[in-house]
Amino acid sequence: MVVIFLIFAICCIHFDSVSGSDDRISRLEKLVEAHNVMILGLKKAFDTQNIKIDRLEKQLQSCKACFDFKRSNNTSSLLSHQILTSRNEKNLDTPIDITGGPKQQNAKSLSKNYIYYYRLSTKSKKIRNPSTDINKSTIDEEFDAFHAYLSKPEKDPGHHHTIIFDTVLANSGNGYNNHTGSFIAPVDGVYVFAFSVTGIPGSRMPVQLVVNSNIVGAVAADSQSDTPNPSASTVVIVHLNQDDTCLLRTATNTRWVVGSLYSRFDWSRCSFSGWKL
Repeated sequence: MVVIFLIFAICCIHFDSVSGSDDRISRLEKLVEAHNVMILGLKKAFDTQNIKIDRLEKQLQSCKACFDFKRSNNTSSLLSHQILTSRNEKNLDTPIDITGGPKQQNAKSLSKNYIYYYRLSTKSKKIRNPSTDINKSTIDEEFDAFHAYLSKPEKDPGHHHTIIFDTVLANSGNGYNNHTGSFIAPVDGVYVFAFSVTGIPGSRMPVQLVVNSNIVGAVAADSQSDTPNPSASTVVIVHLNQDDTCLLRTATNTRWVVGSLYSRFDWSRCSFSGWKL
């Protein structure tokens, strides 16, 4: 009997040891699997960041190339204007000899000289203020577009509140101010503005595009109809005069604005863009 009892006890101890080892092995396998999932997620995030970095580097190179090209064009236009001005002064001050002189000019050469003289005089009449014309053309060429977005949610902005899009991706000519949230037109012309807004669940965000206190566009992100994160966007085309101020603000009615603006760089952004046609 004693021998049988000993054998039984040894078997029980061995069974407990094997069972405990199996549990530890199972826990280790789950831990390794969780680590593998985490590593895979980090690898995907790393690949995504590399793609974004490559894209930003390409955009930076493209912007730099455009800036160099425009600067060279501005320089060439200034030189052309100086050459034209010097020609006008020389040719307009010195009358063309159409009477011949020692060398008898034929009718063909006389007509060419007269046409050239007429073209120069016509151009000189059109150039009323060369410095002003050059400055306007330079400003027009320097301004291409701007694009900015909110870097984080804006809690309870309230009514009649200017939305300041603090993160700027493009701002050729520095027409947009990310400290005040306003865009000032550098020159007269027709401009295109695009903007989008997103609210938190249960919010209602009516946003207005305002030019010199005049509402020229509006859109509303409303989640009163069980929409988790309401989002809305629109495009507005409007004529602006030089120094007109354009901005986005919440509606003036106190009952219309409810909740907060939602913005996240990798999910949904509240953004403001504009360019000149």
